[in-house]
Formats: sequence, structure tokens, C-alpha cells
Amino acid sequence: MDVKIHVKIDKQDESIGIGDIQDMIKKIQEENPDREVFFDGDEYAICSRKR
Repeated sequence: MDVKIHVKIDKQDESIGIGDIQDMIKKIQEENPDREVFFDGDEYAICSRKR
């Protein structure tokens, strides 16, 4: 599977909330319409894969 990590999020950074993560996902999705963008809880990162 072709998974690309776009943003790695620091678990200790309390300044990043769920709304911020949703905004990042939306922006990355707009920039990459051919990819499925998702939050990977194991990597604690915003990733994407080809549709």
C-alpha cells in the first residue's frame, strides 16, 4: 500500500486540538484530490493513500 505521511503530530503538544487536525486534513485533501487523507492513530500522523 502506498501510504504517505504528510504531518507527524507531537502527542505532547497540547496546543493542537481536534479542530486543528480536521483543518489540516481538509487542506491536504484539497491539495491532493486523488488521495484518501486520514489520521493514523498508530503513527499519530496525517497520512494519505491512493484511491
